[in-house]
Amino acid sequence: MNKNLPHEIPVALDIGIAEIDSQHRQLQALLERLKQSTDKCYGFAADAILAELVVQTRIHFAVEESLMRLLSFPDAEAHVEEHRKLTDQLEKLRKKAQDFEVADGLTSFIQTWLVDHVNNFDREFVGHFLDKGIDPHASPVTRKPPA
Repeated sequence: MNKNLPHEIPVALDIGIAEIDSQHRQLQALLERLKQSTDKCYGFAADAILAELVVQTRIHFAVEESLMRLLSFPDAEAHVEEHRKLTDQLEKLRKKAQDFEVADGLTSFIQTWLVDHVNNFDREFVGHFLDKGIDPHASPVTRKPPA
């Protein structure tokens, strides 16, 4: 896999459920944009990208949490608590970025928690979701605007 292409998802983030994999791709692409902006010392761009990353992360977590509730995932409470911790960490990083205190290791730190979260938490619900009948290939339908 070419690591320079932000739309490619690292194998470590692929869990086999299309919608969640798609969201992981979006988060990975934002991380790549963030890395490029911090490498070039574009502080304002980094701040905007980090703000977008916070929003997309919240959306992603809401989707996972909704699926866990709908499909009665037994460890949902622990997973939701992990989401809250990660969201708090990301929000703290965003505030530091607003104060131009973006550390050199910011993107690697976020990348690490993303991979760790997928490997240590998201993979736990895949079997349960599949057992409950979720279609692993289902993805959102793109609607055409009315004519």
